[in-house]
Amino acid sequence: MDRTVATGTGYIGQYRPAVARTYESVETCPDDLLLFLHHVPYTHKLASGKTVIQYIYDSHYEGADAVTGYVRAWKALKGSVDEQRYRAVLQQLEYQAGQAQVWRDAVSNWFLRASGIADAKGRVGHYPGRFEAESMNLEGYTVRDITPWEAASGGKAVACAAARCTASLRYEGTAGWHTLHVQYFDQNAGVSHFRLWVANQVVDEWTAADRVPKREAPLAFRRMDSSSSTRRDIPGIALRSGDEIRIEGVPNGGELAGIDYIEILPDAK
Repeated sequence: MDRTVATGTGYIGQYRPAVARTYESVETCPDDLLLFLHHVPYTHKLASGKTVIQYIYDSHYEGADAVTGYVRAWKALKGSVDEQRYRAVLQQLEYQAGQAQVWRDAVSNWFLRASGIADAKGRVGHYPGRFEAESMNLEGYTVRDITPWEAASGGKAVACAAARCTASLRYEGTAGWHTLHVQYFDQNAGVSHFRLWVANQVVDEWTAADRVPKREAPLAFRRMDSSSSTRRDIPGIALRSGDEIRIEGVPNGGELAGIDYIEILPDAK
């Protein structure tokens, strides 16, 4: 937004003269206020040396990484905190880590489409180990467009319209220990049930039992979008090439056992 006195709304003229002179110039305006006070191209270089678009990409990836770090830090306290408190806080931190990733991807992909300028680090739009639910082998699940498109990875997700649905894929990667991240939708119109199979063995199961905070806008969480998107982390899974990974969803009420994607990442050594 151009809020300069010279060419914009004149908003900057409300400040004391010395401050107004600093804000009026693109060259002297602080980076953290630049886009509020000036209209500049995505390629404009900030005082930090980064372009505006690269700052948007980097800051959102740094933010998501920081929240993932909170989970690791809390896990280091296991045994030093009573188990009930430990599990309750861990659950919320893991939810926030998943939401930070949803926000990171939504914002970054929106700006990628708006600017047409790729992330210099090659991250935005490229997610190694991520398998979109709509590209998996589906039984009972149907593909849905998500609105707005940036509220789901790839702009689509799957919803269960039957009594029980499955989404499966064949793992073709390197054998070893992995963490599986299932991004699913926790709507508030029912309690769906999920079960995860690897090579015909159940390795995890959970319910979408309103983990996400919904007190402020409960109606929003009836939809499959970023407001109800959440994540299940399943660490320590031994995978071999050729193993089938299958997610079984059982809907309940108006909740559709929706799935966005599954991410398969090697465990840190």
